[in-house]
Amino acid sequence: MSPKVWFIKNRTHEAAGLFSSFAEQEKIPYAIADLHKGDKFPEVTQGQALVILGGPDSAQDATPKILDELEALRKCMREEIPCLGVCLGLQLLVKAAGGTVFRNRVKEIGFREPSGEWFEIEKTPEGRKDPLLDGTQDRCKVFQLHGETVGLVSSMACLGRGRTCENQVVRIQDRVYGIQGHVELNERMFEDWLAADEDLRRMNREDLRHDFTAARRELEQSSEILFKNFLRISGILR
Repeated sequence: MSPKVWFIKNRTHEAAGLFSSFAEQEKIPYAIADLHKGDKFPEVTQGQALVILGGPDSAQDATPKILDELEALRKCMREEIPCLGVCLGLQLLVKAAGGTVFRNRVKEIGFREPSGEWFEIEKTPEGRKDPLLDGTQDRCKVFQLHGETVGLVSSMACLGRGRTCENQVVRIQDRVYGIQGHVELNERMFEDWLAADEDLRRMNREDLRHDFTAARRELEQSSEILFKNFLRISGILR
């Protein structure tokens, strides 16, 4: 059976997490291309959707991997393939569509801002009307792991904003979206990242685990709503 959803990995340990679990619950076939391991970017066709996951690369890198990925994403958008980017995936889609990527004024790591407040996404007026965010709370917690952000062109819209990083949820074009925070995060990924990521390794692991436990239910509910809304927008889930 051909996949309905392609998950694109930019780093092996940055998995689809909750998204793949929700696809399994809905019996939606999916496939994974791991670019970090050398997989080729798949030929995505009409009737399929694309989810581009995170990674430590920058969309500004002039490496063959990033340049090829940007060109593949441009092709997908020209062919009107539904796309959802997470973290680096957001930045790649925005750049591929003509926006910019640059260093954010605050490196957002973990669950909390430098002030101690939770990282949250707040819906914008445009976000309250968009089907991607239908059913989500006006403010929701999110896990962050990034140092760069995006600048939008006039055809794009910010659907959700943050206090220390403005463009948290972006509609890039019709049926093409990006989310800066890691809404796909599950427990296994979280533990893998605590061990693998240099920024997280410098933080207090028990504090991070405490925050994950405290926010977990809200994170999972937001993730399920967002991903299933994207599948409905894509025509894959009725």
